[in-house]
Amino acid sequence: MCRRNAVAVAIKLVIIWLLSVSVAQAAVYRWVDERGQVHFSDKPHKQAEVLELKTQGNNGWQPLDIRVIQEGSLASAAQQLDLARIQREVNEVYRFYDQVIYFDFYRQVPVKIHLLADQREYMAFVKRISGYSAANSLGVYLSKTHEIAVFIHDDALGGIESTYRTIRHEASHAILHSLAQILPDWLNEGMAEQMETLSYSPEGFLIGSHDSNRRSFLARQNNAMDVLKFIEVRSDDWRNANHRRGVNQQMAGQLVYMLLSTTYGRSLITRLLQDYKRGVNMRAFYLLDEHYIGGAQALKTHWENWLKTEMRQPAIIRLQ
Repeated sequence: MCRRNAVAVAIKLVIIWLLSVSVAQAAVYRWVDERGQVHFSDKPHKQAEVLELKTQGNNGWQPLDIRVIQEGSLASAAQQLDLARIQREVNEVYRFYDQVIYFDFYRQVPVKIHLLADQREYMAFVKRISGYSAANSLGVYLSKTHEIAVFIHDDALGGIESTYRTIRHEASHAILHSLAQILPDWLNEGMAEQMETLSYSPEGFLIGSHDSNRRSFLARQNNAMDVLKFIEVRSDDWRNANHRRGVNQQMAGQLVYMLLSTTYGRSLITRLLQDYKRGVNMRAFYLLDEHYIGGAQALKTHWENWLKTEMRQPAIIRLQ
């Protein structure tokens, strides 16, 4: 067993033990140290959060029960997608956040996926149930009802494989929203972009380079913001700028990919998500400056050096 897996197993065993004693006694506390390591204890800590415990058999993690509902003209049609594949792939996203980002789930994220035949039906459906305009989107997570809506992509949009990728992307939004309802859009969207290429094997997780994302960013790079300004943009301004210039989504994907490719970058993402989960009310710049090795200026240097390589390495990220 590799050291990473051994650590993960040890953490799970500690949690199971804490659950067994805390049901009748104290609460379970979790905190992240300065190296990004997650700790659990039945004793309080100055930066700890109290876990909401819901015992589910012998551990806190349970596979999701995913429902796919065919809407509109698909309502009476034969099954359009491989439900077993959706179940497996969405649960891989769920497991990634559990085992790599160290979020331990004590409640299940509801995953209800509404499938529409084409973009026209999809836009009308989303508008009717949420009032939201889904123009130019491939899928959407509806936070008020905790549901996903997606349509079957035609060949011009990448075909059926693009549909599956979009489901994984929106599942990431659903999971992150259940953990921390206020996240910077660059982090939320950047993580979702990585889930599009996520796969899992007995050797661990793989995240592939998002080639279409990378090519799109390279084509629009001159319109991109300075990276330290980018992480500070308010969410509504971030989305509006993305609609106008179409580069924020791609930059978010590439920035998060770069971070996930190094241990200290993954530590930053873990610390940021844990902070937002705890409801820390601090500007993203200061959190990043505090948690990134060498501070914000080091991240800017790493990003600019990575851009010079046209973001070609690594071609794949292996996480065990």
